[in-house]
Amino acid sequence: MSRIKTALPRVGTALAAIESLDFQPFRRRDDADQPPVQRIKAADRTAAGGDMRHRADPKLFPDRGRASDNRTADVTLDVPPSSPAGFSPVHPVGLSGSAGSSLRMPADDSREIMPESAGQVRQIDGVAVTAPSGRKPPWLFLAMVVLPALVVGVYFGFFAANRYTSEATYIISKGGAALAGGSSIPGLARSDQSSEAIIVYFQSRDAAEHLTKDVDLEAKLMHPSADLMSAYPGVFYDDTREGLYEALRDSIDVSINPDTGISSLAVTAFTPADARDLVTALLKEAEALINRMNERATRDAIAFAENVVTENENRVRDVQKRMTAFRNSESILDPNVQSSSQIELMTGLSQQLTTIDTEIAQLRASAPKNPRLASLGEQRNAVAAQVEKIRLELAGSDTSLAPKLSAYENLSLERDLAIQALTHAYTSLEEARQEAFVNRLYLQTISVPNLPDRPSFPEPLYWTALVAAIGYALYRITRTGIREAMEHSA
Repeated sequence: MSRIKTALPRVGTALAAIESLDFQPFRRRDDADQPPVQRIKAADRTAAGGDMRHRADPKLFPDRGRASDNRTADVTLDVPPSSPAGFSPVHPVGLSGSAGSSLRMPADDSREIMPESAGQVRQIDGVAVTAPSGRKPPWLFLAMVVLPALVVGVYFGFFAANRYTSEATYIISKGGAALAGGSSIPGLARSDQSSEAIIVYFQSRDAAEHLTKDVDLEAKLMHPSADLMSAYPGVFYDDTREGLYEALRDSIDVSINPDTGISSLAVTAFTPADARDLVTALLKEAEALINRMNERATRDAIAFAENVVTENENRVRDVQKRMTAFRNSESILDPNVQSSSQIELMTGLSQQLTTIDTEIAQLRASAPKNPRLASLGEQRNAVAAQVEKIRLELAGSDTSLAPKLSAYENLSLERDLAIQALTHAYTSLEEARQEAFVNRLYLQTISVPNLPDRPSFPEPLYWTALVAAIGYALYRITRTGIREAMEHSA
């Protein structure tokens, strides 16, 4: 920029010096190469009365007039010289001479741009140079917008195979709601977590393996009508198990409505029948998965309660065996009953002894020498001995009934506790069975898989418009980036 600013005054000085010179000898030699319009303008300037002579100093160039007259006489014009319409020569005040020499053109010629001279650059008294005209082809726009859209449109319109989509809707619900009385009624409680599990299963390798065995998945994906871009094996899917899984995953579209809990399953295939068969097979596999989940949940929930019941049953049996062994070893059927009878007997004897003592006391008071006193005394001694014997049998020695009664009561208490635990275990088992029924899952089909009658893919207009829009956006971004780069570099 500094160099340009320095050169501008020099260019102005050179142009002023060139303007003061007479280029008539050079024009004569170049008139043959000039267009007719340029030759007409040169002739007009010559016929105007030697305007260039008045710009030069006559003292420095005394022969300028004669040489100019001689040169003017030799110029041959294709078109007669004429002045523009409405133009009248101006006679400056104070100048003398002939009319031809006294006429002076303006210092700066005001010319109208002619249509035929458009696109030409005129140099000072030189040959007109033709500038390049027209716009360059928009190669960037063609490469980024037109070409991709054209390729996509041709492919989807003429080469892509028709594909059909079959759809079904379903819901995963729980079995029922438990009642207070222990029974349950069926219900439609939704299970979103199970629905998410089914969605994951549809897009898993296990589903691909099951479909390969059940409906020959490879044959349905290797249909003869498949194009190169969507077939298995093809450009995007290799001939492996992993490629088969990827092809199935791209063919399945499954979603769930968070508000209603209803899931939608759609499968795309090359024929309507294949699409419906795949949807039906997937729903069957999902139902089998639900049943396996129910069986495992029921088995896990009931198995624990059954184990508790079994443990308590064994405990009761063990206590019962020990009680039987105690009865056999001690020869006592029930120490509690036996002790009760012993206590009742001892109580009766004690009352009888009291009666005898009362009678003896009365006889001694009324008839001390009564012979019945001796017999009453013997009777009293026998009853007292019997009471003492019963007392010793109940307690007071190692062979008494008290230690046996204590051991038996411990066994009896242990048996009662075991029976209570067994009863509670039976109750828990029943509750576990009811809970398993309540939490049992069901796959309920809302709409069965349909048989499509028109293809859902490809969509040439949609994909062409989408590619064109993306390409145009990239084109605008690229063009803006190029412009910014050029401005920064300048």
